[in-house]
Amino acid sequence: MTAIRTSKPFISTPNDSPAYWLLDCLWVVHATGEQTRGSYSLVEQWMPQGAGPPPHVHPYEDESFWVIEGEMTVEVGGETLVLGPGSLGHVPRNTVHSFKVTSKAVCHVLNYYTPAGFEQCIIGSARPAERRELPPTGLDPLDSPQVARFFNNYWVAPANLPWALQKFDRTD
Repeated sequence: MTAIRTSKPFISTPNDSPAYWLLDCLWVVHATGEQTRGSYSLVEQWMPQGAGPPPHVHPYEDESFWVIEGEMTVEVGGETLVLGPGSLGHVPRNTVHSFKVTSKAVCHVLNYYTPAGFEQCIIGSARPAERRELPPTGLDPLDSPQVARFFNNYWVAPANLPWALQKFDRTD
């Protein structure tokens, strides 16, 4: 019997993977849909105190946060999840959510998406990081073209858009 291989082995480190700046955060894309044949994507983030997106929806993928250091508070589907070091928080697809970094120190997380695709929002709308550190504060204001592209596309949408709250059939 021949084993079915779904993807090829690869390695990624914070120093050799593509890094981006957006929303006062440093994003390092460790695994893309191309590398995982669409199974998942994995992004490492460093976020300063107070950082976090407005309420939004991912219509087609589940999202999970693994907190390495710092603390973040996630509002998801009417529940509040306080995530500290070693915590995993799960956001089911098509669920309105937002989060804020509530620690005084930088919050360092692994962000996992299944299936893959969300990483393309970062790659397509963020700036390549000039250094492996947080970007200058306020580099991309909420009304900037980068932020508009990030929050209004196939993979993510502001929660106040009528189409973002549609209930999609997930049985196919």
